[in-house]
Amino acid sequence: MVSRRQLIVIGFVAFSISYVAAGGLGLPTANPTPTERDMSDAKLVQPVANGSYLWPYTSRRKATSGRTLAINLVIHGDDERVKTVLTEQTTLDWELTVPTNNSTQRPRNETVPAGNETNSSTAQPAEAEGNPTTPARTVTGTGEQTDANGSARGTVSTPATQTGAGAESNATNGTSGGNTTEVQSIRIDDAAITWNDAHGSTRYSYVDARPQGGQAGWLDESYQIHAGDYFGSRHHIRAYTVPATDWTAIQIHQEYWDWFRLRHTVTDIRDSRHALESDFLEQPYVTDVRREYYGVNGGWNDGWLSEIVLGPGLAVVLLFGFVSTETRRELRRDGRLVLGWLRENVRGIVLATVLAGQYLGVRSAAILLESVNPELDPRTYIVVLYPAIAVGLPIVAFVFAQPFGATSRFTRLQRIARWLGPPIGALPALGFTVVGLGGAFVLDFGGLGITSIPVQLALHRIGLAVALGLIAAGATRIDERGGGLLLVGVAGWLAGLAMPLFGYL
Repeated sequence: MVSRRQLIVIGFVAFSISYVAAGGLGLPTANPTPTERDMSDAKLVQPVANGSYLWPYTSRRKATSGRTLAINLVIHGDDERVKTVLTEQTTLDWELTVPTNNSTQRPRNETVPAGNETNSSTAQPAEAEGNPTTPARTVTGTGEQTDANGSARGTVSTPATQTGAGAESNATNGTSGGNTTEVQSIRIDDAAITWNDAHGSTRYSYVDARPQGGQAGWLDESYQIHAGDYFGSRHHIRAYTVPATDWTAIQIHQEYWDWFRLRHTVTDIRDSRHALESDFLEQPYVTDVRREYYGVNGGWNDGWLSEIVLGPGLAVVLLFGFVSTETRRELRRDGRLVLGWLRENVRGIVLATVLAGQYLGVRSAAILLESVNPELDPRTYIVVLYPAIAVGLPIVAFVFAQPFGATSRFTRLQRIARWLGPPIGALPALGFTVVGLGGAFVLDFGGLGITSIPVQLALHRIGLAVALGLIAAGATRIDERGGGLLLVGVAGWLAGLAMPLFGYL
């Protein structure tokens, strides 16, 4: 049987090791004084040959010393058009102008160049906008005839080809010679990801646009958009544009709101990049989707930069079987043991359930409030909801672990406590609390779609769960040793809350 003194020592060692490891051996996050760095020492990339240069990272300050995440995607095209295709795909109309030759009937499924220019002889691929060396996508006709007004609709079949209706038609239905221009209008019905304006911290990047007649310097994001919930999990985009360039640098990542750090925690940037790539595949207004290796390592990146070129013409398993009599007898005996254990630990089960419900309830309430009034800055709700975690969880752990038998002042609570079963000991209280809060963390990450977290973050959460468990263990008996458990638990809980707020996580 573990004594209370041993429990204090074990709990204190457990959360101390977790916090020290999570906080980097007690060293706060380095925050050197922001100074302008000589960008000639930094690795710059050139998204377009002979074009502007980009420092392929974001930074907390106007200096490379504040580097955070890597720029992982570039969209070639006019800045406003890029923003339009990112934010307004569901209302987008697209027109494609293709040449047709009436003197010779073109066979079905012959490829013709995409673009606004026509060619009186052999069809040549047009150059992709923003990248002179990239061939344009081709359009494959379906054979459906249209009139000169181009009223037929088209669909997209593969990332490399576009299927448009009416590739063979002309103003005179093939009865007269000469060249005509056919315009196809395609409606974009939906998008894989719906993006909305986002709130987020300012991050800077560096662009040298002097090769294009612009200037060199640090700039913050031109706009931020996200898909998901501010207080849940979301894909978050920061877009950087410069008037002298014909591309938009994108930093996209997945993150979730962390109620202990009171800010978002990034969990991935590669899967988010892949999701955005997929959003542009098979779109009629996209000429090319490719990846180029620039050696952009660090900042969670793998060295590759995705590039998207916009086209020039845009408007429980149950097992059943036979069991023997002896097996059924053993099952009944085991069942009685389980039921007996459950009756003896109803209080602990309720404690774990309430703790998990409160933590997950705060997340759900935040997402609900955000959806009710999307125009309000979501950070407004933090003042109301954060105390429910920072103060509410220790109160719940203390109250539900209390025996309520030492004084007559809590008569009503004694009745409620009897409904919840017999009191639990210090060690079970610690165990149920750790299981309840730890289970809430796992369910929270799972609900947010997060499959992996940093080791430091996991250790920090373990330390918090152990500290809260010591509070519950101390509440099971208010005496000198119980008070010691309570004191150590409160100190550990406060230290766990303070660590991320002071930059130790």
